[in-house]
Parts: sequence; structure tokens; C-alpha cells
Amino acid sequence: MTYESGPWRLVRQLGAWASDTPWVRWLELGGSLGRGAGDEMSDVDAGIGISLAPAEARAAALAAARGFAPVAASFVQQLDGLDHLMVQYRDGRQLSLVLDPRPDRGGLPPGSKAMFDRTGELAAPGQPGPLTASADDVREWAFLAWWDLADVAKHAKRGSAWRAIEALHEARTMAWRLHAAALDLDYPVFGAVTVVNAKRPAPEGLDRTLAGTPEQALPAAIALADVLDRLTDRDDPDIAGIRDHALSSFRSTATTPAGPPTPSR
Repeated sequence: MTYESGPWRLVRQLGAWASDTPWVRWLELGGSLGRGAGDEMSDVDAGIGISLAPAEARAAALAAARGFAPVAASFVQQLDGLDHLMVQYRDGRQLSLVLDPRPDRGGLPPGSKAMFDRTGELAAPGQPGPLTASADDVREWAFLAWWDLADVAKHAKRGSAWRAIEALHEARTMAWRLHAAALDLDYPVFGAVTVVNAKRPAPEGLDRTLAGTPEQALPAAIALADVLDRLTDRDDPDIAGIRDHALSSFRSTATTPAGPPTPSR
């Protein structure tokens, strides 16, 4: 991949626009491209610091992004109070651009690259909130994982198969976060994305937690319980309590197959 092709062409266009736009203070490239690990299918994940009123900056940045290549669709999302521009280009490339009006970026996070820095805000290393997991984060993820597993049993028992599948997915998401934290990886909150990007293996036994049909949700949840037992602190009374409740729910539901989805809550 060259700087003139694929997502890197978008990066070059974005950089040229940012450097020519006086109210853009800096341009930060994140994601796989920021780490130097991107390929032709990588999204462009970026952020800019702005000194213009957010509404004006949003309109101007979106107009610029829509001019980089033919556009299939675009959308403006609110992300933690910041404007997040999402642009899907017709050739398959994607741009994700966050506009940050805060007066100080606080440095360059690990895994990001400073593409343009008018004010020197990215000159020093920075440490964003999600970089690491606190003990409270890990405890919360563990509790939610077992809570969601108990929901798998509840929904399977009442015949709400698709809700059981959704609860299983949510529990597995927490397991990925716990695994990333146990591996001491940066950004464990991103779970599977973080582990895969670091080229580390999935938690042992996670392949058995996939449910090919709604009826397989309960056996998959039981397999996920084995995974969680290796990732959670059973000496914590609340974690032990929710774990025991989930396992008890499995036992009481084991003979009740999940049926077709129902609208029950």
C-alpha cells in the first residue's frame, strides 16, 4: 500500500485540508493506520482540534470530507459530547473524524500518530482515560458478564431465544475486556479488537461459546461460564454471588429448550 492509494490517500487529503485550515489546531491519526499496521481495508480513524464554533467547524469539516471522494452516505454522531463525522465512500473506504474543541488535547495517546500539530499539543505523550483498566473497571466487567449469563438462562427458559442470544453476546463482550485486561494490553475496553490487534490468542475455550442457532444459546453460555471462571475473582463476594446465581439458573433451565422469540421483557 502506498501513500497515494486506499485509506492513505484519504489521510493525505485530510492532512492537506487540515494544514490549510487556520482553525484546525492538530490532526491525530488513530486506529490501525496510526499504529502503522493498516492495510487497504483499514478505516481512517482520526481527530482534529478545532478553534472554531463547533457547529461551523462541523459543517466545514463534513463538506471537506465529502469532497475527498464520491460519497455513499454520511452521518454526524455525538460521541462523548463531541461531533463524530462518519463518511462512507462509494469505493468502500470509511472516514471516522472526531472534532475536539477542548483547549488542550493533553498529549498524543499511545498508538496514535500526529499528522499535523499547529499548537504543539501532541508533542508530548498523553494518556487517555480508556488506556488502562482500573480495578473497578475489571470488577464491573466481571459482574456484568455473569449478570448477562444469568439472563441467557432466563430468556431461554421463557422461550425468548433471540434475547438469549443477545445476552450471550453481551457476556462474551465482557469476557473479551477481562481477557485484554489480564493480558495488560492498552485499551482493554475495546475487548476483541484490542486482543486481535495485539496478535494475542483468544481466551481458551471461547470457540465453544458460539451459538450457531438460538437453541444453542444455553450450551454456549455454559461454555462461557468456564471461560469466565478463569477471568474473574471468585473471592469477591458480589462476583461469587452473581456467578453462583448464573450457574444455578443454568441448572434449572438445562431441560428447557429455547423456543421462538417472544416479545416478553
